[in-house]
Amino acid sequence: MYRIATLNLQNFACPPYAWYDWEAIYSAEQWQMKTQWLQRLWQQAHTDVLALQEVFSVEALQRLCAQAGLDYLLSAGQPTMVDQHIFTAPVVALASRYPLTELTLPSVDQAWLTQLQLSGFKDSREPLLARLQLPGIGDIDICVVHLKSRRPDKQLSGPLARVKSEQQRLLEAAILWQRLALHHAQAARPLLLCGDFNDELSSPLLQPLLALDASLRLQDAAHLVDGSIRPPTHYYGAHGKVLDYLLCSQEFDPRYHHAVAEVVGYQVFDEHLVRPQYALHGHSSDHALVQLIVQPRR
Repeated sequence: MYRIATLNLQNFACPPYAWYDWEAIYSAEQWQMKTQWLQRLWQQAHTDVLALQEVFSVEALQRLCAQAGLDYLLSAGQPTMVDQHIFTAPVVALASRYPLTELTLPSVDQAWLTQLQLSGFKDSREPLLARLQLPGIGDIDICVVHLKSRRPDKQLSGPLARVKSEQQRLLEAAILWQRLALHHAQAARPLLLCGDFNDELSSPLLQPLLALDASLRLQDAAHLVDGSIRPPTHYYGAHGKVLDYLLCSQEFDPRYHHAVAEVVGYQVFDEHLVRPQYALHGHSSDHALVQLIVQPRR
């Protein structure tokens, strides 16, 4: 069995570097608290493959993952930094116990943009696509994403600012599915889409990811193990929502005649959100770790 998870690290920026604002810097003690929490969490989850979001300090993450036995790490480029001190744009990453090969997503087709009446398109955060081999299952592809946040667009004001943000998330979901569908058809391998979607999967903005009338059919891993009710993965005050997902192509559904694996477990590690202790969780993350357990098809 293999454990594959996703986690938004929330501002993973090693001091003395700041995130977004020049005063937003962890002290040495705060950074130690954050990294020790991550080490405990990964040890508890026994994760084999880990999709990560909000990564600023890639080299520090690589060292931390290696200590957890996740010796292979890829990131979607390098985070943006200004004034040699302030990170302004994070990247996504993928860590694994098994060798990873970075892949290239198909380019955005100009015909799609024309149909959407767009002159151009750019993801708010570049997705990462990689291939790895799981003994007993074979080669699988994993795409890591961090879709556009709910924060209003800074270039607009009033209701239009939020509309612009939601429009971007919808476009990211729709164009991502198109690119993944093309890749899946060409590669003919099982595919997992993992990450922070910044919305609930039932949202109209994410429905393009669940297209049914095509060769690529993505399903929520939780539903494959009868997990239609599951804990929130993010809280805003007392209100919780599921924003972090592991979506599986049909090759992970044992009802599919070409299935190579099946999802046999789904876990949410949320103690730091529902029973926080400052000494342990004071600088953890505002997201839960979400994990599926997969095994070769019987």
